[in-house]
Amino acid sequence: MKNVRVFYKKVGRLKFVSHLDMSRFMSRLITKAQIPVWYTEGFNQHLYMNFALPLSLGFESLYEIMEFRLTDDDFPLKNCLDALNRVCPDDISFFGISEGGSNMKEIGFAKFELIFDEMPQNTEKALKEFLSKDSIICLKKGKKGKFKEIDLIPKIKEWSTSGNKLSLTLIAGTDDNLNPSLVLSAFFEQTGTEPIYYSVTRTEILNKDGKLFS
Repeated sequence: MKNVRVFYKKVGRLKFVSHLDMSRFMSRLITKAQIPVWYTEGFNQHLYMNFALPLSLGFESLYEIMEFRLTDDDFPLKNCLDALNRVCPDDISFFGISEGGSNMKEIGFAKFELIFDEMPQNTEKALKEFLSKDSIICLKKGKKGKFKEIDLIPKIKEWSTSGNKLSLTLIAGTDDNLNPSLVLSAFFEQTGTEPIYYSVTRTEILNKDGKLFS
């Protein structure tokens, strides 16, 4: 039995599928692909899967990671990838597969691209000034529903703007996560800027050294 890690894109209509529903979807997809995978033992047996970093509802992604276990050590990895792509719908595609990989605890950051319907020049200037601050204090809702004050600036590794696009590299992983929507909500609220519609795509997942996580 060996651990296998697959890399895939989730775009289009699938951005409206929640993480929980995505887990169910992936389980059915793997079963349909007839891949020899391991199921947990006990009363409630289910297909073992592990996702690197759950994706927020409404976000697209060009770099998703999921792992599972093969019960047949001789099953070719390429066959596994081909089988998944053969049965998956148009809005998801698998582009890579590997055996093993870095520990999920080594995830440190995630890269995002936010595309605005329009970006007035004064809004772009205000956004640059906002992200250049020494401190941005806002409220973040925790897992238990309680709000706490956090400073966004230490959680933003890199940022840049170009026309109607904002690129963000934010802290991510098992210990802490910063959602790009929280950054934009704080910007609109604290600067009094009229909210603008934007789409979000996660482009990469990085390790704590800032290198591509695999």
